Amino acid sequence: MKTNTIHLQDCVDGMLALPPQSVDIVTTSPPYNLGIAYSTYKDNKPRQEYLDWLSKVFAAAKHCLKDNGHFWLNVGYSNIDPWVGMDVAQVAREHFVLQNNFTWVKSITIDDVTTGHFKPINSDRFANPTWEHLFHFTKSGAVPCNKLAVGVPYMWDCNIDNTGRIKGRLAKRLGFKDIKDYNKNASTEQREKFNIEIENKILNQKPKADSRCRGNSWFVPYDTIANREKHRGSHPATYPVALIEQCIKFSGLTQGVLVDPFMGSGTSAIAAIKCGLDYIGFDIDPDYRQFALDRIADVPIEIEKPKKDKTIKMANPDLLEFV
Repeated sequence: MKTNTIHLQDCVDGMLALPPQSVDIVTTSPPYNLGIAYSTYKDNKPRQEYLDWLSKVFAAAKHCLKDNGHFWLNVGYSNIDPWVGMDVAQVAREHFVLQNNFTWVKSITIDDVTTGHFKPINSDRFANPTWEHLFHFTKSGAVPCNKLAVGVPYMWDCNIDNTGRIKGRLAKRLGFKDIKDYNKNASTEQREKFNIEIENKILNQKPKADSRCRGNSWFVPYDTIANREKHRGSHPATYPVALIEQCIKFSGLTQGVLVDPFMGSGTSAIAAIKCGLDYIGFDIDPDYRQFALDRIADVPIEIEKPKKDKTIKMANPDLLEFV
């Protein structure tokens, strides 16, 4: 199957057409079954029918995902159906292990200052939803990640240079109350021993990273846009490119193939390009597909696009339809 292409076809058939364990990461945000007005897809299935359908989607994703691959699942929160995200995650649980449970924060207020964007609701019962579910599944629950690829800098230099902490521990081991007690009362012999041990410990310690894990609450706001039609098209449910970039980087990937079963407006394809990955997308709506292709074509030239399309040999060519 050709990479760096959005295939106009059902995603279950498309992913089953891929060879087993042929892709590195699956990122997607499926329809939430909340009656959203998509152009082609009808977003109002009976609940069990909807969950059964997603189970087939997730099984197909598991089929093509490598054993050490990553499956990122974004599901929105809705006051009219607050259980939908957890119900969808329980279906994914039938096929994967939940390795990390993230919260995508779209807007946050600190000290009466609000940063980010959210869609306000007119209700005297419900708060404005300012976050969504972001589930990180793997096949085993034990796949290594690169947390520091999306890490945040330490605020204090002492968090990076722990020489002082090492000196304090050694002073106590030599029988002093603390490093101040050592500096005041240590004998010449004790100081010589102390200096030798400190030098050896500092030489042998591993260099400490200058950043730390940002945790599992990810504040990734939408970009402010002047023209929705130009930047998001007619697709009613989009998310920021930066969110998928963060998923890719956390997964430790700098190359490989990304699959999005519901490519929509092309966000995950753009994130893949920016992170150096190839992509395969599926969608059943020709208008969304064309808008996604137009967005991808407008990716800034300073971002290195994949030099050459690759081909993944199909597991079952009869299931594939090219457009």
